[in-house]
Amino acid sequence: MVESRQITHWLVKAQPETRIEKGVNVRFSIDDLERNKTTTWEGVRNHEAKKLLKNEMKRGHECLFYASNCKVPGVTGLARVSKEGYPDFNAWDPKHPYYDPKSKESNPTWFMVDVEFVAKLEHLVPLSLLQALATLASSSPSPSSASSSPDPALPTSLSYLTPIHLRAIASSALIRRGRLSVQPVEDDFFEAVKLLGEQGGWEDWESAKEKKGRKAAAAKAGKGKAKADDEEGEGEKEDKPATKPSKARTGSRAKGEGQAKKAPEMEEGAAGGASDDEVTTGGKRGAKTAGTRSSKRLRGGS
Repeated sequence: MVESRQITHWLVKAQPETRIEKGVNVRFSIDDLERNKTTTWEGVRNHEAKKLLKNEMKRGHECLFYASNCKVPGVTGLARVSKEGYPDFNAWDPKHPYYDPKSKESNPTWFMVDVEFVAKLEHLVPLSLLQALATLASSSPSPSSASSSPDPALPTSLSYLTPIHLRAIASSALIRRGRLSVQPVEDDFFEAVKLLGEQGGWEDWESAKEKKGRKAAAAKAGKGKAKADDEEGEGEKEDKPATKPSKARTGSRAKGEGQAKKAPEMEEGAAGGASDDEVTTGGKRGAKTAGTRSSKRLRGGS
């Protein structure tokens, strides 16, 4: 019987933007962790995540620090477990944002670990990038045949990623489940994200994909409009009178048709102008976040 591989890497989520709980700002970023050096990872109120904190996360395990519920969610740095699971005593404090009256000191419900700062990644690794890379996994060569070779679907600037990395990204809890605030990650996933954060190189690839997507959308819209114009033209042919009009009437009708065609041309021009205002989402990593009022991190979420 093959034993399952022991997990030694994790992904932990924090919210870097302002969030007020009971009058306290519970925001916490990789910059705050760098400033504090070490922090308690308290406030987790999900039983599955609680079990991981209590039983599975061991001293020395490395963590991906993930910025959640913000403009550009993604991995911003690296941390390490410095103290193993112990009761989250904040749940016993009625004044604390994550007080839980059901948790007792004699029988604690919630647990936490301590984590220490390791490094900030040079490049924020956005969730959108990991989702895009996950879609390439199904077309990648099998790991047994190309375990250390670059994936042919990737640009040269991302040649440091292998098919094994792509499959690890596609099968990760972050892609498949998403919302869990403490997640175990495979060694290959951890390595892939760390490489992305250290080496970058995907910016031009993402821009090219977005441009290609916009062109495809514009082409699709153009085909739909052409079809509508063809149907309208066929309708006009069916509306023509069966008998030939007199010369005087023909001249009058031709003049009227010439005037009537001006309006559709103006409408088409207006529609074409509107397409130039098409907005695409995305963004670059912003400026460093200011510090919180407290040196302790107050965490919440699933």
